Parts: sequence; C-alpha cells; structure tokens
Amino acid sequence: MSPPTVPTDEQVLSEIKTFTSPLGRLKMLNAMRSKNNWVLSDARLKRLLAEANDSATLTHQDSSEPVDIVSLLTAYGNAVSVPWTQDLPTRPNATYEPDERCNLPPPILPANPLAAQLRFYEESTRFFILYGRGEYDYAVTLNSDVGIILLTFQERLLGFLKGKRMPLSVDQQRALNENGGVQTMFEYYEAAGKKAGIPASDVGRQFEAEYGINPLRWRTKEQNDPAWRKAYDGAKEAIHKKHTIPILKAMNQSQVVPRGMIPVDKSGNPVYDPKINGRFSLIITKVSKATGMECGDLPQN
Repeated sequence: MSPPTVPTDEQVLSEIKTFTSPLGRLKMLNAMRSKNNWVLSDARLKRLLAEANDSATLTHQDSSEPVDIVSLLTAYGNAVSVPWTQDLPTRPNATYEPDERCNLPPPILPANPLAAQLRFYEESTRFFILYGRGEYDYAVTLNSDVGIILLTFQERLLGFLKGKRMPLSVDQQRALNENGGVQTMFEYYEAAGKKAGIPASDVGRQFEAEYGINPLRWRTKEQNDPAWRKAYDGAKEAIHKKHTIPILKAMNQSQVVPRGMIPVDKSGNPVYDPKINGRFSLIITKVSKATGMECGDLPQN
C-alpha cells in the first residue's frame, strides 16, 4: 500500500462531486480516507464542502436547463415501491415456518437493534449490516441512487414507528406490509442475506427486531411460489432499469460525478451493465465479530 498523502483542495473538491447520496460529513470523511489513503481533517472537509455547495448553487442558477435529478429519483422511488399485487393478507401467515437449516445458533442481536443499525450507517461507509451466524457479520454497500431512495423509505418508516411500542400490533404490521417502500427495503435485506449465505429466517428476524415487521410471515402462498417470485423480480428489475438509465444520464450531464466515470455509447447514452447497475448490484463486506474490522468483500456474482 502506498503511504498516506495530503490531497490538494482541487482533489478533495473533485472527490466531493462523486458522492451523489446524502452522506453525513463523518461518513464522507471516512470514505475519502479509506478509498484514497488521504490525510484529511474534518475541519478541512467542512470548509471544502461549504465551498463546493456555494459553487454548485452558482452553477445551478447560471444553468438555463438544469437537470432535476431529484425528480428522477422520486419518480423511480414511486414506481419501484408500487405493490405488485392487491391480494394482501389481513393477518400473518399462520403456516409460516422459519428455514433453520444451519448447524450454528441464530446470531445474538444488539439490545436496541434499530439504534445499532442507524449508528452503523452514521459511522461506516456502508449502508446497513446483517448479522451472521458464524464469525462474521456482513456490511452492505448500495449504488448511490438506490441508497438515496432507501433512505427516503427509511425516513418515512421511522416516522411511522415514532412513539409506537414494540411489538407492533397486527393492524400496525398490516399497514407496513401494505407499504411498498417497506417491502422494497426488506427486499434489499433479503437479497444481501442471500448473497452472504444468511438464512432468510435470520434476515426476517433482524428486520422485525429493527422495524417491527417480518415480511416473510406476511407472504401469501402465491407470493412464495417460485414462478410468481421470478415474474415479480423480472418486473421490478425492468422498472429499475427503465428509471436508472435517465438517472445515470442526468448525473453525467450535471457532472455530479467525474466525466468518464459513467460509460456511454456512441450516442452519449449511459451503458447499463446489470452487474454494476442492476437492482441488486450489492457489495457485501465481511466484518469480524471479534474485532469489528472489515475482512474483505465477497465475490460478486
């Protein structure tokens, strides 16, 4: 590894433009230090962030045709969170049986799972963490556009939970089960758990401990049918691709990312690579339970 370096202001300002999701300053600082091996203080980043924001405001005011990325992200969030079926249950599935095909005991969750998850997001460069049964937990990194949308869904969910006591009532759980944003959030937990080899029952148990509902318990027989889920995933991926391409194009045009970072074809349109831009293009990083240190990424399929 090369020795730590002190970046110029221009380098830091250029790096700031690559962050398209609303990260906290500490999270951005840690990401810059980790990615570039920089010696960078919080005070200096705070000053340069203010400078970058002033510059962005002037650029927006001078532009005759501003690219409204926020509207594109909002449209995507609305589209992907629309429930795919109206045949939703009024009570949990009484026949649900957790899949416990694992020799190790279930992971011990934090005393306050939601607070621990929110703290992890604030202190890490990753988006959320799943607890494994072995010696590792698994930190999950999302594409920035997906991250922004899930943060919006999470904010609404936290608003719903405010002032409510756990466990939630059946009526409260039903309201969450009918919420497309909550379903979308869980689907990313579920996809990450599958990539990490975590039993689905553990993922559902953790999500319920954090947000008050285990969506697996609310799935109907139809929703558990492999053919239905294949069609569902295909439809959601098509929605994701349809909305992601305009977002990538807008990001490229507005230069919120360095030019050349988003590949384009001869016509200047973004090249959609399912492995990079797909709905569940996730980076799963092993985290040692013993030390709390990251121990490398899992291979991406």
